[in-house]
Amino acid sequence: LFVPRGHSVTSPDDIYDKASANFDTVSMNSPTYPWPSKAHFITSLLFSSPRLPFSETQKKAILNWARDLGAQNVPSLGSMKKCHTYLDNLVGNPTQQATSRSGDVFYINNIAEAIAKDYANPLTRFAMKDYPEDGGEGMSQVFNGKKMLFDLPSPPAVRVDGTIYFTDELLQDDSGDYFIPERFFYASPPADSDSDDTEPREHADMKPLYALGRAVERTEAGFIVHDEQEIIPTSAFMRSFEDIAATQGELDCGLTASSTKYASLSPSPMRKKANGRMVYTVPLIIFMDDVSGNISKQWNKHHAIYMSNANLPCEMLEKEFFVRFVTSSPHAAPMELMRAMKQSISDAATSGVVAWDCKDNEEVLLIPCGLFLAGDNPMQAEECSHAGLNCNYFCRTCDVGGTKEFKASGDGYSSLFTSGNLRTPEGTATNIQQQFEMALKSGATEKIKTSVSSTGIRDSASISIINTLVELGKKLRKRTAGPQAMSEADVTAALEKEFEKLLQGNTVDDTINPLLGMDGLNMHMDTPTEILHTVLLGVVKYFWGQTVFLLEKAKLMDVFQTRLHSVDTDGLNAPCLGADYICHYKGSLIGKHFKSLAQVMPFLIYDLVPSTVLNAWTIIGELVVLIWHTNILNTEVYLATLSRTIEDFLNVTAQCSPSIIISKPKFHFLIHLPAYIRRFGPAIVFSTERYESFNHVFRLSCIYSNRQAPSRDSCRTFAHQDIIKHVATGGYWYDRKVAKWVRGGQVVLEYLDNHPEQARLLALSHFVQIPAAQSTSGANGKTTRNDVVAWKNTRCAKTLKTAQPGIVYYCGKSVVASEGDVARLNSHIIFRQGANEQVGIGRIREILISSEDHETVIHVALQLFSFLDTLHASVHLPRLNLMDDEVVVTASDIICIVNLQHNCIDSQCTDTLQQHVRQERIETSRTKPTIHHKSTPHFLVNTYSLHNYVHIHLVIPETLRKTPLRVTNVAEVRATAVQHMKEKKASKKSGDTPQEAESTENDVERSLVPVPAFNKPSAKPRTTAKPRTTAKPKAR
Repeated sequence: LFVPRGHSVTSPDDIYDKASANFDTVSMNSPTYPWPSKAHFITSLLFSSPRLPFSETQKKAILNWARDLGAQNVPSLGSMKKCHTYLDNLVGNPTQQATSRSGDVFYINNIAEAIAKDYANPLTRFAMKDYPEDGGEGMSQVFNGKKMLFDLPSPPAVRVDGTIYFTDELLQDDSGDYFIPERFFYASPPADSDSDDTEPREHADMKPLYALGRAVERTEAGFIVHDEQEIIPTSAFMRSFEDIAATQGELDCGLTASSTKYASLSPSPMRKKANGRMVYTVPLIIFMDDVSGNISKQWNKHHAIYMSNANLPCEMLEKEFFVRFVTSSPHAAPMELMRAMKQSISDAATSGVVAWDCKDNEEVLLIPCGLFLAGDNPMQAEECSHAGLNCNYFCRTCDVGGTKEFKASGDGYSSLFTSGNLRTPEGTATNIQQQFEMALKSGATEKIKTSVSSTGIRDSASISIINTLVELGKKLRKRTAGPQAMSEADVTAALEKEFEKLLQGNTVDDTINPLLGMDGLNMHMDTPTEILHTVLLGVVKYFWGQTVFLLEKAKLMDVFQTRLHSVDTDGLNAPCLGADYICHYKGSLIGKHFKSLAQVMPFLIYDLVPSTVLNAWTIIGELVVLIWHTNILNTEVYLATLSRTIEDFLNVTAQCSPSIIISKPKFHFLIHLPAYIRRFGPAIVFSTERYESFNHVFRLSCIYSNRQAPSRDSCRTFAHQDIIKHVATGGYWYDRKVAKWVRGGQVVLEYLDNHPEQARLLALSHFVQIPAAQSTSGANGKTTRNDVVAWKNTRCAKTLKTAQPGIVYYCGKSVVASEGDVARLNSHIIFRQGANEQVGIGRIREILISSEDHETVIHVALQLFSFLDTLHASVHLPRLNLMDDEVVVTASDIICIVNLQHNCIDSQCTDTLQQHVRQERIETSRTKPTIHHKSTPHFLVNTYSLHNYVHIHLVIPETLRKTPLRVTNVAEVRATAVQHMKEKKASKKSGDTPQEAESTENDVERSLVPVPAFNKPSAKPRTTAKPRTTAKPKAR
């Protein structure tokens, strides 16, 4: 392009930027506020989708495409960048620079900004629980757990009739008695309580609010605080401390000497800080992981931290929308990132976070605190200053373990089946301090190595300082020809001087693991057993690898694949059971595959593996269902059942593979799971699956950047996405120009409700879409409308034996159950019938739809099943017989679908049929075998199914709900396991297998010890060749 001298070229972006509105002058009354136009708003939404990022080139192409099609007021890319910066500055940019002790630079998004958005956004605020809740007999949320109820600092304030009361302050109730509250919590009122008691916030779904504290009696000698704690409803509060202090002489008597340990007659420090505002605590779930920043297989290691607001219900915590990115870096060490995270939380807690409460339309003060640390086992070990899974004392929670010889002994082996003494932060800090002292002494390398080996404590935050001191000590003590060697006193002095230099003016406590001194956090008790890596990618994966080895060795893998292909998945909700994929890539399966396999394995291997292995898989099925409970009806019964199942599983594991209990610490980690569930609620709460899924969003933020400042770019990207999501979903922010809290215009607030596809891009489809009308709950529309049948010709008419002359119906193909399941013809369902609503199991034989209203199911014919009196002998499942009796119910009587499997064990279904393979949705000429079930009426209830487990449990007769222990002779089994390990070790030293060893006086005894299923030697006799060990699939 030729440009004459004295002239310049003006790009389209420049032309538009000059004509575009000034962002700072956008009126708050504008329907698209804070955007200058609807075009800017919609484009910002599109370009801020977490899972659909655009490159600069793609953004330009999209804008040019819209402009070339004649769209009006299409913003330029330059204008969008200015809009991006304007919004960040308007709402508040939380990204801050941080520098680690080692000099690494990274960025972090301020915690205060994130939690303030949660309270200023109606999507999150109206779902929060402001106080922990006593779940009664059961639990379903993290705020039902013991830590939030008893261990975490209580929310410090409550409002009753417009007056704010604080913990640890004297108050007076409506009976005239004095009281000092220590904790506030929701709870169901006692059965004999006054029904007139109401909580200050009147919501039908909330329980009354109570206070745990101490009664106070006013005497001439002073106020006496009672030793016993008691609970009273907060609705009984009458006079606050301010009211009492304002009354002349009421506090003059003071406290008695015995009461000063409980309270003081002074206002709460939080009262002054709050300055008339309500105060809430915000417990945070913190997750840290290492993740690649590349989409390719080349590893580009980043450490990233995410968090979640634990005041939200579990259903919302599981959603990607409510996961907050905090920080990441490819350079800084994990504990340096955690130090910055801790500092951000501590700063916010010290000063308090002023936020807008959109629920009560007022300013509030927020106090964040750490609840627990989620992550995989290696990361949690590092957070606990633990040496990891391969050290002698491998448990980060307790001190169980010892040398390999001790763990293989009778006492040592039995100790692995129970919890040892719980570790404490104080004990860990002491061990780290001792390692610093050892680093200054002669022989430091061996001393520190012995300390780590004997305690399992190794602090990654300070290991570089220790290593530096050790290496310097070696250099100073090294004797060389020439100058006289330094004395030990001089070496120690030099090391202490270097130590002071390395501390950079900080104390030792400031240098070691930052989590050791974090308020309200006990890292050994607050790093709960993570079920994805410990259960699915741990014990289930181990048993899968060993079972596959047995099947391949016996050449039974084809039979297994045929059965897996033939298994009935209706009602299972396990989409990852593709037989071809699982059997072909058997060594590369992931968590979702193992979760699906755990629900069906006993039906596939009942006669292919030894009975001990089958027993193990039946217990795994029970264990997975128990662990993935989302709603625990009775906590004590549940935890007792879980503990019993875990112990039985470990005992069966000792039968199958004795040494795996020693070599794989994840088996021991299961022992601590019941305690963590009591502390934090159902195990699904501290599962990391939601955060592992969010890693993909983080990876996209790395890919769509120039890689020059990865930590800064990721923080800014997520900060901007959070701002867009916050404004678009109706959130408030503080506008400094007008000095008040504001929100978006009407067009902005209504857009997502009317555009579900855009909401889905923001991971919000489950919350903004309008639910289906209740009138459509009967049929799902997949009906054969032309298939008309007269009433007299239906199965329902024959069952009911009634006449409806001239009435016709449509024959349906499926019906929607009360729980939302789509039940088709021949599906097995749980239904209720009769005046007492007794539940039962039936098979759908006919669905009749009204000829007038095509969306309403009128009748459903069911063929009934009956339970047998005992469980199946080998798989320990309830047995059913399909009867000839039929009943007719309505669509509303159908509760859910249930997974039943044909009892091929007793029916001896061994014949196969050839089924054509479908590829590209076309039936090909290729075939694969499937099981041909015999026409017997025998079925098994799949109690290993995760889907609808509550209804499955309730429909089973009470006498069939408890399965027998697979191992009853526990002491004998463990002693046998120890004996086998000793024999195996002796055999390995001699270079022979037990069968090849020469006859000794112990031959008779050895023959009585059963060989573990996973340790049986090859049936073929070995020749002079060196024995080979069969490779096993490597477990994570």
